[in-house]
Amino acid sequence: MTHLKKLPIDQGWHFKQTSSLNNGTASDFLPVGQFPTVAHVDLLHHGLIPDPYIDDNETKALWVNDADWTYRTELPAIDRPWPSSRVALIFEGLDTIVDVYLNGEHILFSKNMHVAHRVDVTDILTTADSHSPTLELRFRAAPSFARTEKERIGYKGNNTDVHFGGPERLFLRKAQYHWGWDWGPAINTCGPWKPIYLEVYKKRLHRVVIRQQVNAVLTQAVIGIRGIVEHASAQEEVTIDISDPEGKLVHSQTVTTVDSSFSTNITIRNPRLWYPHVYGEQPLYTVSIRLGEYDTTSRTIGLRRLRLLQHPLKEAEGTSFVFEVNNIRLFAGGSCWIPADCLLPRVTRQRYEEWLTLAKSGHQTMIRVWGGGIVESDDFYNICDRLGLLVWQDFLFACGNYPASADYVESVRAEAIQQAIRVGHHASLVLWCGNNEDYMLAERWGWEYDRDDGNGPWDKTNFPARIIYERVLPAVIEELGGDVPYWRSSPYGGKTSNDLTVGDTHIWDVWHGKMSPYQDYKQFTSRFVSEFGFESCASLPTMHRAITVASERHAQSRLFDIHDKGPGHTRRYPMYLAENIRFRMNPFRDFVYCTQFLQAEALGYAYNCWRREFGGPGQEICAGALVWQLNDVWPGTSWAIVDVDLHCKPAYYVTKRALAPIVVGMERVVTQEPPYIVTGYPPEKHALDVWAVNGTLATVHARLTLAAYNISTGAAVALPNNVFQQEVALSPNQSTELLSNVAIPDADNTVVVAYLDDASTKTRLARWVSWPEPTRLLHFSPTRKVEAQVSDNGEKIFLTANAPAKGVTLSVDPGGDVPNTVFEDNFVDLVPGETVEIDVQELHGRNVQVRFLYDWEMPGFQL
Repeated sequence: MTHLKKLPIDQGWHFKQTSSLNNGTASDFLPVGQFPTVAHVDLLHHGLIPDPYIDDNETKALWVNDADWTYRTELPAIDRPWPSSRVALIFEGLDTIVDVYLNGEHILFSKNMHVAHRVDVTDILTTADSHSPTLELRFRAAPSFARTEKERIGYKGNNTDVHFGGPERLFLRKAQYHWGWDWGPAINTCGPWKPIYLEVYKKRLHRVVIRQQVNAVLTQAVIGIRGIVEHASAQEEVTIDISDPEGKLVHSQTVTTVDSSFSTNITIRNPRLWYPHVYGEQPLYTVSIRLGEYDTTSRTIGLRRLRLLQHPLKEAEGTSFVFEVNNIRLFAGGSCWIPADCLLPRVTRQRYEEWLTLAKSGHQTMIRVWGGGIVESDDFYNICDRLGLLVWQDFLFACGNYPASADYVESVRAEAIQQAIRVGHHASLVLWCGNNEDYMLAERWGWEYDRDDGNGPWDKTNFPARIIYERVLPAVIEELGGDVPYWRSSPYGGKTSNDLTVGDTHIWDVWHGKMSPYQDYKQFTSRFVSEFGFESCASLPTMHRAITVASERHAQSRLFDIHDKGPGHTRRYPMYLAENIRFRMNPFRDFVYCTQFLQAEALGYAYNCWRREFGGPGQEICAGALVWQLNDVWPGTSWAIVDVDLHCKPAYYVTKRALAPIVVGMERVVTQEPPYIVTGYPPEKHALDVWAVNGTLATVHARLTLAAYNISTGAAVALPNNVFQQEVALSPNQSTELLSNVAIPDADNTVVVAYLDDASTKTRLARWVSWPEPTRLLHFSPTRKVEAQVSDNGEKIFLTANAPAKGVTLSVDPGGDVPNTVFEDNFVDLVPGETVEIDVQELHGRNVQVRFLYDWEMPGFQL
């Protein structure tokens, strides 16, 4: 039994404002609403501010960002098991500018939200009066302090070359999105955002690092374990036990410290390997470390061989960018992750579980934790380990010209060391990335960036942060990263940061930039697309929650604009909508449907054309695509594919189908350009390419069937006999081209559906529907009818249509005490003569509502 005691300091906390903003709101101490906490949480708890996520309340709560706040409690009585016991106060995270006092004595100053602090308070508590010692945290407002840091250090930019918030945000080690971003509000929090506790001990384990390496033939894993014993005697014995996933002890040994440090390598033969969920199971071993009777700690680890491959390609310029786990090359389809709330202490393990389970259910293999937020909680990485999701982790720099003064760099170094130690053992972690978009911005804004100068010094240039990305962070990962590689930035590689032939890219010429048509995504095919996206509204219930004023619930209202932080959205929406569909701005439900329809179409096109480019070895033209973004931070319009209330948008389902283990895809190809003498005529696309993706590790024998229908009448259209049906063999873990240049009769009025069925069991493996574009030119049957029949047990929905129907979307009325209804699939295209079966959970007898494109044009339409 260990004698180290941890005493949580989570009771009796009170807070107050120590400035005088907003007429001195909370000028006297009030009890906190929860702990850990931040000021906004406690003010909301007492009804002292309106919810900044609703209507225009963001501006009504801005004063909180600029106020100073003090938190105070009394420490509990402490039982010391030894006369020589030490007592330490541990602060896992303080947000952000804070002076800490214990019994009136100053014990800590911190200006980095991302680091933990440990303060020995033995002497103070030994001499304290008999009454309970008082712990007081005096926080100062981050924005004003950041401005003084900017003046002290000096800004190398020109005050116009920073995205989101003012340039002062760059000078404070605080979550950057707290200054506001193009998908969320400016809520600059302040307070003890992570746990605080006391430790009573005589000796303790410190800086324990556990890393693993699996050999090339996957028959042996070496687990490296090292650490430090604080207050060690001349020699200390440390016992290390390793248990298998069922808890059976498979190895035990005792090591002796040398100069207070210990290290050992333990070999596990024939290990049970950890796989991404699409390729296998996620067994987790437990490593337990015991320092006699004094202290113990443990980690769960997965054993896997990890490599980032960048080899020459057989028939394409540049090099690959392929993640390989246990000798399996991966198409890393997935999404980018932003923090789940502006008020971080409100994010629970259950919330992480819900979000990440949605990612896995959507056939996603990788989550990129974006650099403008935080290195996530232990819960996040534990869940990813268990679910088999890979994690790309940015270091916490985003869209800016960061400083590199000596004190700033040392703070970053300490932060990186702590985070690498804290989360570096997770099997899910596959990349550390230096920053988000800083090299891309250097090129855009003309900072002094000579790619060929790898030596520096760079402190006299106007891009000094290169020392962080090219010296400090890689050195930390070299020492502490194990087999997890370091990548300098995202995007990065090649002759420019966004080179399509080397490294990773952010594809924002669609929606941002040139506002290229989404059909141009194919032109932006790169080795790894780590960001791309397309905006849409949140679900209608979520938009109604955000905008409570009925007269403001439309796309041209002030409150709608406030809940869409994307620059230029009022121009982008109508342009993209008008190019592609006959859209409706009103009623609001139709505009919501139209934006979600367009987002789904855009992402579906991108995922399918990029996954098509994942060929066999040496042909990985594109080896990953991560949509911006999976989640939302508040109720509003953004690039998220699941809104903040966990309502899956149509784009989620399109992405899910595009990343399924077996996929069939089609693309209409140009067969003739219009005569040069005339204008206004698009090129003819009267032929079709067909391909398939087999994401499994075995050859799949399937039957490919094509069928075609007239869009206006629903009548069957005959296709060439040689393509109507055929047997195909799909090579493992790559795409396979099936048909090329298939002629489409009356192509501008014909929809083509492709089915892949297992050759032996006849089980449906994949399905895809190809339509003429643009969709605004289509003439649907005025008598088309879509029916959704619910099974007797309420667990299945059967969809049928008497004529082609596009974008068929299911929903139910929200409300009551029942959970959200979960549709296994949604936003499907239908053709006559088939039944599409969709599993459903939590229907609870509610009526299923059906929408589809241009249903509002049909006689007698009402919803």
